[in-house]
Amino acid sequence: MNEIISIYDWENINRKSDYLLLITKESCDDCKEVEEYLEKNDNKVKNYIVNKINLDNPHSEELINELEWINVEVDFVPFWSLILDSKRIKSVRGNVKMVKEII
Repeated sequence: MNEIISIYDWENINRKSDYLLLITKESCDDCKEVEEYLEKNDNKVKNYIVNKINLDNPHSEELINELEWINVEVDFVPFWSLILDSKRIKSVRGNVKMVKEII
């Protein structure tokens, strides 16, 4: 799965097609289940490719600080956002079943 760790990564990924953004943590058991599902399903949910930001990755700290909405909105992981045309359209907290409801 493609992990976004920098502003450069963020800008690059947003130039591409629509996708799902997964915000995760290493210490989260539910996140591990989601990542196992994604590994078995070509890192996709339905037809959407999943890219992730790992809150525990020290290399992502600058990105997380730059994307202020993460610090404001993400209080529970796994946290998903549907990104269409470089804009966050919908977000949901929870497992794969929950994210399937927003797409």
